[in-house]
Amino acid sequence: MLGLQAIEVNASDSRGKADSKIEKGVGGSTSNSIKELINNATLNYSDNRLKHPKAVLVMDEVDGMSAGDRGGVADLIASIKISKIPIICICNDRYSQKLKNLVNYCLMLNFRKPTKQQMGKRLMEIAKKEGIQAQENAMEELAERVHGDIRMALNHLQYMSLSQSVVKYDDIKERLNSSSKDEDISPFTAVDKLFGFNGGRLRMDERMDFGMSDPDLVPLIIQENYINYRPNTIGKDESGVKRMNALARAAESIADGDLVNVQIRRYRQWQLSQAACFASSIVPAALMHGNREILEAGERNFNRFGGWLGKYSTTNKNRRLLEDVHSHILASQQANLDRDALRLDYLTLILRELTDPLKKMSKDEAVQKVVEFMDTYSLSQEDFDTIVEVSKFKGHPSPMDGIQPAVKSALTKAYKQGSSSRVVRAADLINIPGMKKPLKKRVAAILEPVEESLPEENGLASAEDDEDGSSDAENNDELVPADSTPKLDLQSDKKKGIQVQLDLKSNGDGPRGKKAPAARSRATGSGGKAAAGGGSAGKRKR
Repeated sequence: MLGLQAIEVNASDSRGKADSKIEKGVGGSTSNSIKELINNATLNYSDNRLKHPKAVLVMDEVDGMSAGDRGGVADLIASIKISKIPIICICNDRYSQKLKNLVNYCLMLNFRKPTKQQMGKRLMEIAKKEGIQAQENAMEELAERVHGDIRMALNHLQYMSLSQSVVKYDDIKERLNSSSKDEDISPFTAVDKLFGFNGGRLRMDERMDFGMSDPDLVPLIIQENYINYRPNTIGKDESGVKRMNALARAAESIADGDLVNVQIRRYRQWQLSQAACFASSIVPAALMHGNREILEAGERNFNRFGGWLGKYSTTNKNRRLLEDVHSHILASQQANLDRDALRLDYLTLILRELTDPLKKMSKDEAVQKVVEFMDTYSLSQEDFDTIVEVSKFKGHPSPMDGIQPAVKSALTKAYKQGSSSRVVRAADLINIPGMKKPLKKRVAAILEPVEESLPEENGLASAEDDEDGSSDAENNDELVPADSTPKLDLQSDKKKGIQVQLDLKSNGDGPRGKKAPAARSRATGSGGKAAAGGGSAGKRKR
């Protein structure tokens, strides 16, 4: 290899972080083979190059350097910086998070899976050297059926060479059918098979297997790419009417599959899974299978990933951020609105009040006005960014266009100066009118005791309380005084937002107990008297 001696270090070798000192990193318990190889003088240089060629270090499976190889990637980067010999790093997953820093110190060379023609020629050469007469189409069929796995192809050839010296196409097919193994089919492979030129020749059970290989992703990929295919079944179609008819039928079938999928997910009707697969995957592929073509200039001619997942994630994110804005506006008590009204009616007006002064007024005056408006509606800096972000539309200018950077900086600085006085957050709110449900987080609270006694409803209620017997007097410890009735105190300040606090305080000395009936609470709060009547009245009131 280029006159270099290849030295391989794979996952079975020690590749953890070595000691920072070379003399300790080369030998001892903290050593590893990488540090030893790049610091070995006989590998770096030799007077007699023909006798001792320069070495190249091959690091295999670097994306698997974890667990036992603690700190191995960082140490490998340090070794690359000081190494005098070339280092080749091989990985299976280029986008692994472990290689995030390593790729900055390497030249990326991507390798693709060999085609069946390339692999077939190589298998022909190997068979010829082993004394096996093989047909070219047989080797190409073998290469296609093993999906580029050269090791599996060699195993098949070795097994067949034990009983025969001539390998034909029929022999290969018989061998592969009798020794086939289960394989994991990716969603993209399944879609390629269904939409392929020979997709119409697949049996129904094969199509169902491809569609059910991933019943969630396969329909999404089909929905994303079916318009790019020109069906084989339409023949000549200069006007494009036949293709549009096939597209309409495929779109209708995808919509039917979506309705069935709703029944599956919402009502747990899992027995409809095959019906959903048939409507959302099998029928569109049967209508549109053929050659794929690009529809826009610069578009890559391969199946795209389903865009619905990304849009659904963005929708959930925007919904969560708008929920915070909605909670803060309700907390300000300046408006009582639901989430739909906020998005459809209020958001445009709020955006205008937040951005127009920054464009038309002087810096100091604009900043003061916007900050006061944000304080009035208890809007935070994150709410400001959310309102601007959800108001951006493709093909239209950004709401922040025309605002000078100095004005933006002044606004941020002015808002942060008073941020300590703003205590309203979505997690600090409880049971504000218009909220969908109370939030789980508990908040500190102030409960002011009721000073005045509650008025008696009528004289009859007072008389019944006086007739209460001594048996009821024993239950006084279980009663809750009227003065400890919880009261929610909402104090609003237009400049500092609103602070929602709740604190349970009790004026009585007795322990808190279960909630008592209203009449008995009034009797206890007015004087704590127990009547001399029998216990039957108390039982009747319970």
